[in-house]
Amino acid sequence: MKNNKFLVSFVFVIAVLVGQVSAVFAAPAVITGTVQSITLETNTNTAVTTVLITLLNNEAKQTVRITIESAIALGIVMLGGDGNPVINEAILGQLIEIDPATVIAEEQINQHPVGDALATFFSDITDLDYETIMTAHDEGTGFGVIAQALWLTRKLGGDAKLFQDIIYAKKNNDFSAFVLNDDGSTPQNWGQFRKAAMDSKKDKPGISMADKDNNGGGNDNGNNGNGNNQGGSGNGNNGNDGNGKDKDKNKDDKKNKDKGKGNDK
Repeated sequence: MKNNKFLVSFVFVIAVLVGQVSAVFAAPAVITGTVQSITLETNTNTAVTTVLITLLNNEAKQTVRITIESAIALGIVMLGGDGNPVINEAILGQLIEIDPATVIAEEQINQHPVGDALATFFSDITDLDYETIMTAHDEGTGFGVIAQALWLTRKLGGDAKLFQDIIYAKKNNDFSAFVLNDDGSTPQNWGQFRKAAMDSKKDKPGISMADKDNNGGGNDNGNNGNGNNQGGSGNGNNGNDGNGKDKDKNKDDKKNKDKGKGNDK
């Protein structure tokens, strides 16, 4: 079952990448030899099964590791009735050629081949690395969505942070961090977000991050206004108190005058 899921994910990602890339890369000379042994190995860290092949060429032995998909293409491995890979014993002793580009390097053994391929293909995205991609995958996002999010990140000229924001938005169906530049609204779903991002042009992005800082500044200004109003009320009260004191003083002066008249009499 795990191998089936891996095959589906791998084929989908490769289809996305091949459909978008037209460049042709030169490959080194092929690896040639007669098949001496074939071993299926499942990595305990990644749960990914690879194929270890020992070849004999001019009495020199060479061991290479390739993916299940590459082994199936070469006829080294077949899928059984249950969908799991099985070794093709008939190819033992046969001469085969292996493309060096399909060989898994030793440092890649503990890395998921799809995650590694995506990290390599999208290496132009600033701060993006294998760990960032695998963190998204380990938290429940499939490689198909990850590949789309990476493509949209590149289309928008973003970095690893934008990729993570896109993954969060897709996973939680919360696109409030983004604004559609044509009308200032927020995307309502993944399809609307993806369309706006893909419609982006170099000088006219179809979508951008919401400007949350400006909203916060507006609230602060409003609070300052309330404070000034309170100060105005306080000044008014002080004025009223002063007027009251003046009236009392006038009354006292009048009483003193009347008292003085009485004494004169």
